[in-house]
Amino acid sequence: MGPQPISLAGSMLLVAPTRPATQTLAGYIALQYTQVRGVKLVGELGNQYATIPRNDIGIERPYQMMTGALAELSLQVELIRIADPGQDILRAAVGLAPGYSYCARRPDGSEMYFSAEINALMNGGLDAKSVAEQRCTMAVTTKVFETN
Repeated sequence: MGPQPISLAGSMLLVAPTRPATQTLAGYIALQYTQVRGVKLVGELGNQYATIPRNDIGIERPYQMMTGALAELSLQVELIRIADPGQDILRAAVGLAPGYSYCARRPDGSEMYFSAEINALMNGGLDAKSVAEQRCTMAVTTKVFETN
């Protein structure tokens, strides 16, 4: 039997209304988190580095060179709106700087830790046939620390 896809059913998003004392994996793990219930989707998350075009004299063609700095990363989180302490923390964090800390946990136990500022919290369409939803947009402000 060949390789099997990894199911992400049962993934969780957790929030801590503080930031770690040190920007390390151990610093994030030490925080006290609250699960955000009702999460439908956590968008793409990871580390992406900024690039600049290189077009030096004598090179055959221009290329993109990494600058060594992390690029700005925007993260979308879609929620089914419910009465939940984790969602209350998210709603309270809108527009706050320097933002809160988060943990995205996969069913296999691996985790991704990061800090972010919530710069938008939009309500879903107001359709009588739909459930109440919200879309949260976060600006990730730190490196993403990942466990295996």
